[in-house]
Amino acid sequence: MSCLRAVPLLVLGLSAGPAFADLTAADVWQSWQGQLSQLGYEITGTPQPGSDGIVIADLGLTQELPDDGGRIEMRMGRIEMTEAGDGTVELIYPPTMPVAVAVTPTDGEPLTAVLMFSHDGLSITASGTPEEIDYAYAAQAMRIEIDDVTVGGKAIETLTGGLTLEDMEGNSTTRFNEEVRRVEQRLSSGTVGYRVKFVDGKTGKALDLAGEADSMTHESRLHMPAAGDTSDMAAALENGFRLETDVAFGPGSAQFEVSEADKTMTGTSRSDAVRISGAFAADGLVYESDATGLEVTTALDMFPTPLTYAIDRAFARFRLPVAQGEELQDFGLSINLAGLRLPEDLWSLIDPKAVLPRDPATLAVDLTGKARLTTNIFDEAEIAALEERGESPGDLDSLSLEKLALEVAGARLTGEGAITLDNAEGLNMPPAEGTVDLRLEGGEGLLQKLVDIGLIPEDQAMTARMMASMFANAVEGEDTLTSRIEIEKDGTVTVNGQRMR
Repeated sequence: MSCLRAVPLLVLGLSAGPAFADLTAADVWQSWQGQLSQLGYEITGTPQPGSDGIVIADLGLTQELPDDGGRIEMRMGRIEMTEAGDGTVELIYPPTMPVAVAVTPTDGEPLTAVLMFSHDGLSITASGTPEEIDYAYAAQAMRIEIDDVTVGGKAIETLTGGLTLEDMEGNSTTRFNEEVRRVEQRLSSGTVGYRVKFVDGKTGKALDLAGEADSMTHESRLHMPAAGDTSDMAAALENGFRLETDVAFGPGSAQFEVSEADKTMTGTSRSDAVRISGAFAADGLVYESDATGLEVTTALDMFPTPLTYAIDRAFARFRLPVAQGEELQDFGLSINLAGLRLPEDLWSLIDPKAVLPRDPATLAVDLTGKARLTTNIFDEAEIAALEERGESPGDLDSLSLEKLALEVAGARLTGEGAITLDNAEGLNMPPAEGTVDLRLEGGEGLLQKLVDIGLIPEDQAMTARMMASMFANAVEGEDTLTSRIEIEKDGTVTVNGQRMR
């Protein structure tokens, strides 16, 4: 993660608009130094005077890993900062530039890698003032290729890969004062292509993946307090550190091959759109992904023809607390899988007479809750001590089932409910109190169809019906069952008034 953080900053200039005053190369270099230092990097490389600015012949970055975990080092090629004479500064990168990365962990084998950065027509212009620098950049194409990789001193020659962006353009702004540094970035491109190929020399497992998307847009916002750096993330969050990012891809496709021993699976995939976003701040970590129009086709030895799976939408979102404190914080999980369609060949194997409805399946789950984080989760020693004592890093306060909806083969299960929890010792289940309401429509019809096609024996179906009659209420005149599950603090659990525990 530390390496990935620095590459966009340096390769893209990270940090566009009109010039308000003359900006010098020294101003830009000083801004880079400040931002990299706040991200926890030690900077090496001495700027030398150029014809109209400065030249950094060998920029280096070093960062110590948390909890004496080792260090990360990066070395880049020549970067020029040239004053254009109109109050702006041009950042000039060579057409091809190696970026060397070395990871030396305290425990484990060291890793080195060389990433080859190249471009066609890259232009980066800085303007503004030392306190507010705007960058505008554009390129016909930008490429990053995996060159040399070693683990424990041994070359990994079976790993290749690369990323290409075409028709890239964007802008970013860095604002700095005595209290805070803010960075906002916007980027768009035409076709984005990627590929990776790897063979595990020990197991023989292999992966060959290549794909592209028609377009890409990216926005990010970084808010860093002027004092301190991210090496102490708990303190940085307390002082106002915040990161937000959003990446969206247009229609895309991919081809893949996965092999192990004498088994091989090949396939293709496509999507209409993919969006990934996230936020990290004192009020929590949020991650969200949303993909539409997904379709995957696979070819396996056990099937005579390729199988195609499709889903209209695959959405996931989670929220977790990250800041230690006595206040209750939100957490949650949302999943929405809509319009899932199985291959007809697969249906024909389990239901050749088409007894079961072939309607697309849907699953929606929405959980929310409150929790208190009593531990600094960024302190590995503190987390290890908790695990040794059998204690949890925080306390659950409440959990709500906002939505449950499952539709498959003509049946529909829905539910909602809320539970409050008291503190528990160690990792034990805390005392809980609350209710959950469930409703099943079309369950008997589905059960009978499964018996008809031979997936469930009649005696097992009878057992299921008996259990349903004991713990569910039938709605008169309908194939519908309802249940209310009630939980009390003393551990009592009842279903429709019948005690289960």
